[in-house]
Amino acid sequence: MINISAEQGLYSTPVEIRVAASVTQLPIVRGLAETLVLLSDFTLDEVADIRLAVDEVCSTLIAVAKPDSSLNCRFTVGETELLVRVSGIAGKEGLPDQRSFGWHVLRTLTDEVQATQDSFDSTVSGYPTTVEFRRVRGKA
Repeated sequence: MINISAEQGLYSTPVEIRVAASVTQLPIVRGLAETLVLLSDFTLDEVADIRLAVDEVCSTLIAVAKPDSSLNCRFTVGETELLVRVSGIAGKEGLPDQRSFGWHVLRTLTDEVQATQDSFDSTVSGYPTTVEFRRVRGKA
């Protein structure tokens, strides 16, 4: 658990959560993302965009996740931007379809998005897969 003091603020202090790779956990991750960006002076439109982007990233990774695995979500609020990193274990090799409607939504809502996948890891019986995005605050 991370303790954030009022003097220190949220900036540059990563906040992480690990949840089951299940759609039932999406409200928890969305709620955390929403709270962090609201406390960090993002506009209401930016909050809605970030919430939707987090939902899309998590849904994408849940769709390819190995059964009974988890998602690790890391949020880092900087002075001017939010960095989000969501990782999980895919059951099959292959990155999320970057031609899909969901990926198009991610590209539209964020300033930068990328997906990576490591080779098969026998210790976790799957393919470690990560999606990261960056959203700049106050950008028109």
